[in-house]
Amino acid sequence: MSSTPSKTADITKLVLALLAAGVVVLLVVAFLLRGGFSGSSGIDGRVHYFTKDRSYSLSIGPNGWFAYGDEDGDWVEHAPTGERWEQGSAFGSAVLTSEGAVVTTLGGDVRVERESGLAEARATDLLVAHGDKEVRPGGEAEVIGLSTRHVAVISCMSTSDEARLGEDVPGGRIVVSGVALEDASITWSHDTETGCDTDLATLYPHGLPEQRYVLITPDEQTTQALDLDTGKIARTWPDAPRGRVLVRDDEAIHRQGDQVTVTSLRSGKDVARTSCRGARLDNPGDSGGRLAAVATPLVRCGDSVRLLDGDRFVTVDAPPVEKSQQVPDGGSVVHDRFEISRDGDALTLRDALADQVVGEVEVPDGYRISTNDPRGRLIVFFRSADKLFSDAAESSFRIVDTRTAQLVAETDDDLSPGADVSTDGFAVLREYQERTGGRYSRSSRSYAWLVGVDEVRRRD
Repeated sequence: MSSTPSKTADITKLVLALLAAGVVVLLVVAFLLRGGFSGSSGIDGRVHYFTKDRSYSLSIGPNGWFAYGDEDGDWVEHAPTGERWEQGSAFGSAVLTSEGAVVTTLGGDVRVERESGLAEARATDLLVAHGDKEVRPGGEAEVIGLSTRHVAVISCMSTSDEARLGEDVPGGRIVVSGVALEDASITWSHDTETGCDTDLATLYPHGLPEQRYVLITPDEQTTQALDLDTGKIARTWPDAPRGRVLVRDDEAIHRQGDQVTVTSLRSGKDVARTSCRGARLDNPGDSGGRLAAVATPLVRCGDSVRLLDGDRFVTVDAPPVEKSQQVPDGGSVVHDRFEISRDGDALTLRDALADQVVGEVEVPDGYRISTNDPRGRLIVFFRSADKLFSDAAESSFRIVDTRTAQLVAETDDDLSPGADVSTDGFAVLREYQERTGGRYSRSSRSYAWLVGVDEVRRRD
């Protein structure tokens, strides 16, 4: 005898199907509301620190130091060892030293803080050191240079109260002050004799080690090297607009026409010279012409480059990397001292000065070299994401240690563009998740990670 399915069973199955479909819809909606296909980023590699509460507070310094804030306070920490100390009160953008001290400015005041205590130079102290009784202290101070002994700050001194940089202030001029890192005393003062609206120098890049000299441009056609230990001008190059001179340690690299000359800023003697048709200096990003000691000065000569090696230049028969360029499959480019070649998804790093292959690393085709980053131990490769459900600018990263040709970090494609990089092997990555509209929307969130090597080893 055959059986006939009951109508009740059919209705039950229909209800269950509808419920299951509803659950799927709710899951999809929830998925899209939490950021669509961006979600929470995955980062594989050596993560030293992660925050989702005060990501804006995370800043990087040289020698493995970084600063951040959490619910327990404001901290300065050494990534390789975990050593840390608490700041008394953090404000402004922190500039870190290789010893873990913190330099900040508030208005025209300059503060130097370390674990042992705080020292402060008031705006009036900068004025007294300047010695002009006819002017008033500036309303703000900005860091433009950092040596092992001094921090150099600029301020606008004028007859007006609290004059600000970047403004056309009657009678105002930019003064550079040398503040001692040891006790915040004012060791020297240099009057640039330029108006307060002059674009004198770029701000000091975070993550760059100390340098004794900083380049300033008192006018559009003149570049000067200022000695941060004495406050004296070590060298002046007329007819040299910004970008024509680089400084690394105590050496200045100057291009005039097709000729490039390397000069010792201590002795004043020329160290090396080269020339090629259409010569150009490789000048990364907004570094203000600063190169870390670990970086290699590079001269662009068409489809080849010249690398500074002591008192001579070495020719490498490969083209220099262009801005945010991919390494072409079957081809190669030169970035800093490294010739990088691609074969499919594999990149080979060769130290062109040592004429030695460092190793091979997997970086899929489509990733570009982040050429705005300071030259140093890391090379950052990035790929912009094309998201179906998001208009936000998002990227994925592969960060390579040039000492080992190994990945320090690799990410999915949910991160914000750009990384903050130190020359010693550390980088800050960020993600911003914007929530907009909708009944079930949540507040926007931001995240930050510090990734990097296990130990700091500076190249000899």
